[in-house]
Amino acid sequence: MTGFFNPLARRPKPGYREAMDRIKAETRSCLELSEDVTVSVTELNCREPSCPDTETIIAILSAGQSPRIARIHKAIPEVEMAELTAALSALPP
Repeated sequence: MTGFFNPLARRPKPGYREAMDRIKAETRSCLELSEDVTVSVTELNCREPSCPDTETIIAILSAGQSPRIARIHKAIPEVEMAELTAALSALPP
């Protein structure tokens, strides 16, 4: 049996999967998060004049707590450790 190939499906950009995994791992390490905490990394592109063109959003989701969200005004593969650390240090405890 052959698998279904969707010619209209989004194709991942080179380097994004690895960069997302790196950001998630560094976020877990920096904040000493347990495995039951979800770390979500997404990238948004905005055309509004007041928004940056591209923004990486790191969401930390813990049961029973408000989500904590860090924003870095770069594409996911361009996020550097120092920028991530600075954004995470500005989060509420």
